[in-house]
Amino acid sequence: MNFLFRLWAALIIALRRLVAQRWLALATLVGFVAATTLIMSIPLYADAVYFRVLQEELAKAGQSVRDDRSAFTFLFRNIGSIYGVKDWEEIAPVDAYLSGPAATQLGLPVKRIVRYVKTDNFRLFPADTSQSYASTQEPLEWVSFGALQQFEEHVAWLEGGPPQPASADPSEPIEVAVSEVLAERLGMQVGEPFMTFRSIETGAGVRTLQIPVRVSGVWTPRDSEEDFWFYRPRAFDTQLMVPSATFEGRIASLLDDEVALIAWHWVVDGSGVNASNATQLAARIDQVKLRAATLLPNTRLEISPYDALRKYQASARTLTVLLYAFSLPVVALLLAFIGLVVGLAVSRQRNEIAVLRSRGATPLQVAVVALLEAALLGMLALGVAIPLSMAMAQVFGATRSFLNFSLDSALRVQMTSTPVQFGLLAIGVALLAQVLPSIGAARHTIVSYKQELARTVSKPWWQRAWLDLLLLIPAGYGVYLVQQQGAIVTPTGAASGDVFENPLLILLPALVALALTLLLLRLLPLAMALLAWIAARFNGVGFLLATRYLAREPGLYSTPLVLLMWTLSLAVFTASLAQTLDDHLYDQSYYAIGADARLVELGATPNTGENPFANMGAPTGNQSAQATSGQGAAGQGAPSGSAISQIPGPEWVFIPVDEHLNVKEIEAAARVGKFEGSIQVQDRWQPFTMIGIDRIDFPKAAYWRNDFASASLGALMNSLAIASDGVLMERSFMRQQGLRVGDTVQVRLRAAGGNTSFPMRIVGDFRYFPTWYSPLAEGKPLFVANLEWIFEQLGGEYPYDVWVKTAPATDFEQMVNDLRNYGITVLNYQAAPVRIAEELRRPERQGLFGVLSVGFLASAVLTVLGFLLYAVFSFRRRFIELGTLRAIGLSIGQLSVFLICELAFLILLGLGAGSAIGALISDLFIPYFQIGSGPTANIPPFTVEIAWPAVTRLYALFAALFLAAFIILIALLLRMKVFQAIKLGETV
Repeated sequence: MNFLFRLWAALIIALRRLVAQRWLALATLVGFVAATTLIMSIPLYADAVYFRVLQEELAKAGQSVRDDRSAFTFLFRNIGSIYGVKDWEEIAPVDAYLSGPAATQLGLPVKRIVRYVKTDNFRLFPADTSQSYASTQEPLEWVSFGALQQFEEHVAWLEGGPPQPASADPSEPIEVAVSEVLAERLGMQVGEPFMTFRSIETGAGVRTLQIPVRVSGVWTPRDSEEDFWFYRPRAFDTQLMVPSATFEGRIASLLDDEVALIAWHWVVDGSGVNASNATQLAARIDQVKLRAATLLPNTRLEISPYDALRKYQASARTLTVLLYAFSLPVVALLLAFIGLVVGLAVSRQRNEIAVLRSRGATPLQVAVVALLEAALLGMLALGVAIPLSMAMAQVFGATRSFLNFSLDSALRVQMTSTPVQFGLLAIGVALLAQVLPSIGAARHTIVSYKQELARTVSKPWWQRAWLDLLLLIPAGYGVYLVQQQGAIVTPTGAASGDVFENPLLILLPALVALALTLLLLRLLPLAMALLAWIAARFNGVGFLLATRYLAREPGLYSTPLVLLMWTLSLAVFTASLAQTLDDHLYDQSYYAIGADARLVELGATPNTGENPFANMGAPTGNQSAQATSGQGAAGQGAPSGSAISQIPGPEWVFIPVDEHLNVKEIEAAARVGKFEGSIQVQDRWQPFTMIGIDRIDFPKAAYWRNDFASASLGALMNSLAIASDGVLMERSFMRQQGLRVGDTVQVRLRAAGGNTSFPMRIVGDFRYFPTWYSPLAEGKPLFVANLEWIFEQLGGEYPYDVWVKTAPATDFEQMVNDLRNYGITVLNYQAAPVRIAEELRRPERQGLFGVLSVGFLASAVLTVLGFLLYAVFSFRRRFIELGTLRAIGLSIGQLSVFLICELAFLILLGLGAGSAIGALISDLFIPYFQIGSGPTANIPPFTVEIAWPAVTRLYALFAALFLAAFIILIALLLRMKVFQAIKLGETV
């Protein structure tokens, strides 16, 4: 009981402290909320985004439920035609299990369970009592009996109605429902009798079985795309549908092997599935599979989300770890802010703590009071962070780039125990950040505290520990490795193939920025001392006081300055990285495709005037170039131009390319053909690839960057215009072979009738050309020439692709359909905007920029708040000092200059040094972010962009900070009374 009274007393003291220092408590609470929200939002986002991926994968595999993407489907099946037909008594145990308790064993709400069972095939004959059926007779149709639960609810009855359960009398016809297809094929009418016949081999010989049936109704599916039809409705076209009671009773009694196929289809609610319970769900699925196979061997789970769940759980866990690694610099900034606020609070409480210690309080009691303060703030922060973190996960899902939240976010964000556990861990770390300074202050009594107060303010702890210089060692080593290896490698020693999967790409620049920041802060007092020595030679009192203060007391302003410089340097680096990656994504996508869209088209043969593939259908979609574009090596027929390189015949007829402009979305169109050939160099024939272009249309439609060639695109096209037989060559090939502009070379192109040889004149060179990567990747150099001239040499036109420039926000599927309506045969297409949109929604990309964006915003706000608190509490701490200066004759204006110069030095130094460090690490590290396997990852090359517009906005933010701090300090100066400052005693 005595312990509880003491605890209650400590709690009362903690509450009174929080009320007495409510503004500092509120600032600490803001820091707690920011850190906890960020920490909790990462697993929430990882779970939500990969649940979206899980749904998309199930939809692509045909395992999703229309209009309910959170539902999971399962299909258990036993196929008698493979594993042997079964008797109903063998089926009954597994049917009882899979039709009921098995689904509930998964732990998910069951939406629908449907069982389907069918017999082996029967011959169907007209009902004729005078006829003797035999196995040699040709039946009307081969049919089977089938029973599908809930069948009647999902079909429309064109005639008649659902069949009724059959009686036990074997002479009575069984009522059956037939499909519209079967009824029309055989002319079946409702009420018409038929006879089914089957020969059954037994050990005693051959037994014949005749089952009379009568048509009760003709059905057609209400909605053939409905999720109820786990088999397409056409699978039931030749089945005689009966009630389950008829199958289990009448039919099962007549047959010894009546079950040729049985399937159980489940639909369960998966909305409650998340990364934390996906493993348990997969384990329960394994248990159900094993139990079903035990009850009936060869009962297999054909369709389930099992594999997708395993991948979902592993991917969410991996993404969570990656994002936590990426967020370490941001978390460090948030903890630095919490440390700043706690330091200000403890500095105000040190006199009080010293008095308590002198009056008998133990260090443990002081620590308990601090712990209770932090715990109260932590619990309140956790309560606020839970809804905020869920909203923050949605913000991550809407992230397009750094500080760009323009995408639609429709994530299913679900709070689970895992984010709460991470939140409690964050609160625990924050508690340590608040309690440890109080424990340090509890070491002093009033006497030792006054003795320490009389000493000169010591340097920051990290300077005393030489942390800044120690950090330079790993930072310098990292820079050395990057420059030597050409990439930022993982701890395993291998460069990651994806910029969004290697945390070192962010952590190493952040480490370098921190090391440089701390190093500059070590040198700052020396620079301020030099300025103070210079200022002493002039009459400015305020400037002199500011420089001397900054030179003598670096420990008091080091934390807010670290916050400002590190935040700004990381912001400049992250904004520049995001802009560079966004630009590179655009460049990479357009380089791979060549324009807004590339259309794989086919002309017509003059013999028929029709497209020879007209009856084959034209594939659609933004499929891969390797699968459909046909831009590979030529065959022995036509030169390689599209997916039709194997088409025989030398003559083709094409609709004029200008006809593409009839489609309103298309602003420009250009023909681009691709051919294979060889060039004579040094008495041998070197294979090459040649691209033929329309020099007038190509610049209007194609993507081009100025660094692709030493000359402009217009100059290259003019060179082709001057010489119709001109050719542009890849520069490295020209250097390798000693060729120059103006030389004439002999080339040979493969055509349908054989090889065609002719001379060509080199009129220009290039480094890169859209869709072409390198001789190393392609295995041969690239030449570019006039398409019409190539056709003249080959004796006719050959299939080509069409590159088009489109209007913004074009619906490419609709555009292709419109082209087909104009008679233009489009086999396939690729679109750069579609590729970019898919990449922008990558979970790793959204998560990285989401964490960095939100973390920067939180860090910037807290940095501003930290500086304001520093300004206010610095004024209060020096209240007596300022009052003394005022009493000995300094004016309000001189004191204002003193405080303004101090703040101006800190803010301008933070802005300038932070921007310089950010620009430095951007130039130093961003070029090495172009990593990956294959030539497509490195072509076109990076162009590093420093995001100065974003930096300018940051300057505006901190200018507002300086103005706010200046106004507050001037207001405090004007309210200061000399008689209040000059008095016996001290401020507490």
